Amino acid sequence: METWLTADQFFDLDFPLMVIKNNQHSKTALHRHEFYELVYIDHGVALHSHEGQIQILTAGDLFLVLPGEAHSYISTHQTGLYNCLFKAEAFDGMEADIAALGELSWLLKGRERSQADRVHASMAQRQQIVLILEQIDWEKSNQPIGWHLKCKLLLMDFFVLYARLLGNHRQKTQETGANFRQVLKAVAYIEQHYKQDITVEEMARAAGLSTGYLSRQFRYFLGTSPSEYARSFRMAKAAELLRNEQHSVAAVARDLGFHDTGLFSRQFRMVTGLSPTGYRKIK
Repeated sequence: METWLTADQFFDLDFPLMVIKNNQHSKTALHRHEFYELVYIDHGVALHSHEGQIQILTAGDLFLVLPGEAHSYISTHQTGLYNCLFKAEAFDGMEADIAALGELSWLLKGRERSQADRVHASMAQRQQIVLILEQIDWEKSNQPIGWHLKCKLLLMDFFVLYARLLGNHRQKTQETGANFRQVLKAVAYIEQHYKQDITVEEMARAAGLSTGYLSRQFRYFLGTSPSEYARSFRMAKAAELLRNEQHSVAAVARDLGFHDTGLFSRQFRMVTGLSPTGYRKIK
């Protein structure tokens, strides 16, 4: 059953912006809310559903959930994250500045179906993200002189950082288009053959690259290794199949190319922090 969260449940009358730090985030039921939610994964792994698409989230991931979009945390494994919740009133007067950012102009008009907003921050960028979020939280909690204005400025700082991360990703793919297209060939190979135990050598051959170069390019563009991406993609597909209780865990394992149900269960737990049976109990 879906839940609708209202702003009154989270915001006081002072200012429609808040930061929630959760060092041990747990699963949540499918829900929508009438406010914006910027999510930064500080550590751990989470299996996340957003508008029907299941993704594996890892430390350094940053993404935005718009008002009215459905999402849930299907499972979490030693996951810590920051939630920056805000209403449109929090950036009153800054609309023209946000539109000028280009990469975030859709924040004002709604997301296009093909709009990608999930980014992966470097270690230096992660420190900057945490600093901004901690400053917002401190200002809101202590309310020194000018805290309203300071919070708005910090939120704008966050928007600028987020827009730059989006822009940098786009720029990297444009400037090194040939390399990115080769990485996409490897990604396509993974998505077509996820029911098999794919080796890095096979992915590299599909992309026309050496294994070492493919691994470096994968981390450069996607923030993960080819093997980790393949395993996460396979387990995300497993999570989708496990939603249908008419399929046994063994049948799902076989459908994904596992001859050993125990091995499938161990890999599923390694990625999601839950056994397949445990996942079914909370989905």
